[in-house]
Amino acid sequence: MEFKDYIHQEYKWPKISEEEIDRLATVLSIHLRQMGLKMNSEERKTFVKNLLKKQKGTCAFADGDDRFCWNEPKDKELTFLKLQWGHKLPRSHGENAQKLDNLILLCARCNNNLQKSRTIEQLIPELEHKLKAIKKL
Repeated sequence: MEFKDYIHQEYKWPKISEEEIDRLATVLSIHLRQMGLKMNSEERKTFVKNLLKKQKGTCAFADGDDRFCWNEPKDKELTFLKLQWGHKLPRSHGENAQKLDNLILLCARCNNNLQKSRTIEQLIPELEHKLKAIKKL
């Protein structure tokens, strides 16, 4: 699949597979360990599934419409959207960032290019400003 196909307005990524849910649950264990929390494999899978349901099955910043989401270049051959663990409040913001309800699932674009180390509160005015500037063009 060509890159242009991924950003085409009609393209919709396929539903997250059970295999991908398993991968996300495995990676979740790393974040839980950093938080001093424990969950067994089934609890982690349930957490991932509940979070995906809350996020309408895709990137938290997509609100169910993931046509502007994409994978990292190393994953460009994948035919599904490979989500990454992200944080509403970046980990660099200390203890409050190390809570379970701070975790979200993001696409590579949103996690690595939009949010980075900014809080959502910092990101909103920046994106609103850029949108106004783009509309002027």
